[in-house]
Amino acid sequence: MELDELKNTWMVLDEQLKKNEMLNRRIVREMLYKKSNKSLNWLISYDVLGIPVLLLVIPFCVWLYNLPQTGNMLFPKILFIFTIIGSILGIIWYCYKLKHLMKMDFSKSVKDNMLCLNKYSFMITKEKSIQYFVLAPIISLLCILSYYELKANVSWWVFLVVMLILAIAGTYWMYKKIYDKNIQSIKKSLEELEELRD
Repeated sequence: MELDELKNTWMVLDEQLKKNEMLNRRIVREMLYKKSNKSLNWLISYDVLGIPVLLLVIPFCVWLYNLPQTGNMLFPKILFIFTIIGSILGIIWYCYKLKHLMKMDFSKSVKDNMLCLNKYSFMITKEKSIQYFVLAPIISLLCILSYYELKANVSWWVFLVVMLILAIAGTYWMYKKIYDKNIQSIKKSLEELEELRD
């Protein structure tokens, strides 16, 4: 009789433990979904914000291109044309990146989400290389040549150096704190979600 009672108590406790474990898994899963969605929304917001910024750069460069002060000068004109073309390509690139980000849905397969995230991460790595080793040197060189051609005074040269340093530091910060941080956060959450399924 006592043995039967003990078995029944054990079964009830075992059932309760299983329910608690399922509930804990569900809570952890919900927290991971929320964390992943927050990081994903940061990435989407930042890429969406990039489009209107680049759209504003285009008419501003067209206006600068047509200023009388730059009349027959070669390097300022090249700089503005380069910036306009770069902005148009940048808008296309942002749209392409957003297409991959929008495919992510944390209620669906972890494997599919991980695939989308890895593609996006690869795009960001490629983007960083282009920013640091192609765009930054070309724009810096064109700015220096433009200043030289415009016979800029010392204060304008100081302004240019400060702006170039701020642009490079800001770009580095942006990739580190926005892209890398949020990509790693989503990756970690997806790995934990995969473990929860086991």
